[in-house]
Amino acid sequence: MNLLVVLDALLEERHISRAATRLAMTQPAVSHALNRLRDLIGDPLLVRVGNEMRLTAKAAALLRPLADALTHVRNVVMSEPFSPENCQRTFRLGMSDYGSAVVLPGLLQRLRAEAPGVNLVVTQSSRLEMLRQVTESELDGAIGVFPMMPEELESDTLFQERFVLVTDRRNLTEQNGLSLSHYLEAPHIHVSVQAMHHSHVDKALAALGAQRRIAVLVPHFTVAADLLVGTDLLLTIAARAINMEKISPDLVVLEPPFAIPGFDFVSIWRAGADRNLELTWLRSSIRAIGL
Repeated sequence: MNLLVVLDALLEERHISRAATRLAMTQPAVSHALNRLRDLIGDPLLVRVGNEMRLTAKAAALLRPLADALTHVRNVVMSEPFSPENCQRTFRLGMSDYGSAVVLPGLLQRLRAEAPGVNLVVTQSSRLEMLRQVTESELDGAIGVFPMMPEELESDTLFQERFVLVTDRRNLTEQNGLSLSHYLEAPHIHVSVQAMHHSHVDKALAALGAQRRIAVLVPHFTVAADLLVGTDLLLTIAARAINMEKISPDLVVLEPPFAIPGFDFVSIWRAGADRNLELTWLRSSIRAIGL
């Protein structure tokens, strides 16, 4: 049982020194336990790739089942319900910088107030990669836009997002905004983590038989608006990516000159993870932010 506790910490932290700190053990003791685990399981479990330790396929398969099993054992032995204030765990979530800007401020306030022993690691990848990471338990969950999901995953809609148009005020030629013809003639900034040009916006334009020119392609939602000041560029972006309190006074936020369907912003997790009280609490904390 002691070895399983060490294994759980190693798989979560992916670092011998951090696991030792978490377990209040010496680093040599954790290294010795890892060697014993490797012999018992018949797998390296953690392998060094560059400057980091990565899980083997066997270790990744053990990650969540082991955490779930230890949670159940703790609940039985302690004979008390899960309490956030006593939780000692590192959660790993995937999300873009847009998701981070929208979700993390409220989530961190809640975690620090209710569960000061909880650590949070946030990573950013493509949608397909985040789906794979959650499916294979490399992530505890992910937050974002996932139109199609594998059967192994479940989701919870956090809110429905809409699009807005942002540009420098000096680009306004019409009293009430920009016409569709002006929109199509103008150069655009487009945000894409994967450097892809197609998007909700371009699909809506294609349905009209129209196409825009993307002059600038960037991977970060949170800096895109700042790049507009003093240029002729237009930005069509998710509304919550624009911080109206901090936006430059040189910019104006408008409704797009054509209809763009919104999208669901969701939290996803591996099916069956609701048996883990810690993960259930984390998901409820995300929902409780009130986005």
